[in-house]
Amino acid sequence: MKHILLPTDFSDTAHKAATFAMGLFGTEAARYTLLNAYLKQAYRNPLIGLQVDTERASHLGLRREERRLRRQMGKVRIALRSNSRPLAQAIAEVHAERPVDLVVMGTQGEGNYGLVGRNTTAAVTSTALPLIAVPAQWKPVKLDQILFADDGLEDTEASLLPMLEIARTTGARITLLHVDAGADNDGQRARLKAMLKGIPHKFSTVEGGDVARTLEHLTQEDGVDLMAVVRRQRNFWERLFQGSTSKRLAMHTTVPLLVMRG
Repeated sequence: MKHILLPTDFSDTAHKAATFAMGLFGTEAARYTLLNAYLKQAYRNPLIGLQVDTERASHLGLRREERRLRRQMGKVRIALRSNSRPLAQAIAEVHAERPVDLVVMGTQGEGNYGLVGRNTTAAVTSTALPLIAVPAQWKPVKLDQILFADDGLEDTEASLLPMLEIARTTGARITLLHVDAGADNDGQRARLKAMLKGIPHKFSTVEGGDVARTLEHLTQEDGVDLMAVVRRQRNFWERLFQGSTSKRLAMHTTVPLLVMRG
């Protein structure tokens, strides 16, 4: 049984991410954990002049979100976790207690109007687990098309397993877009062909230019339902993730992004 971790700040985007995960992985073959990471302090809300107990607010918010999901999704296995540590550390603690197969979270938190929120950026760049970031603009659709942006470096079946399992479960077609970053494309293509046996797929190539904007354009033009990348240390994608806000995950303003670990 899969264990899916759902970080939440109780925003609508976080709720969308939770429903995306449950719609994708179902309510029978998966177990979910709702995680809220909060600042452990009592602070004064200047609007109402009251002290707000953040720990209590976290527990109450988790129970409200659990009830909301159960009303929407029916019978589902949901555990609740409240943690006062930074999100990346809170995720690691949950994983240490019960191994997590995948993290699914929203791109924007409550009150965050940028393309990608600070917590999501931290989770993508600091967490060792595969992660799907779901944008605020996402709307429920059947997952038919996956775009895998390949940097040409050697991948293993273990590193690509989240994408492969999603494709096998949904019957989605995978477009393997080779981003020409100077790596060996032929060797990687042969490896990918072997891994993708039985999964509908095709290969394509893009060279140079603003890769983030190219990927964004392709997702819109080709009707992509899920973007997938492998994030490695000190490589092409590392530069993409640590660029400016407009470049960092710019391709995924409307399409969920699966970040796998190399």
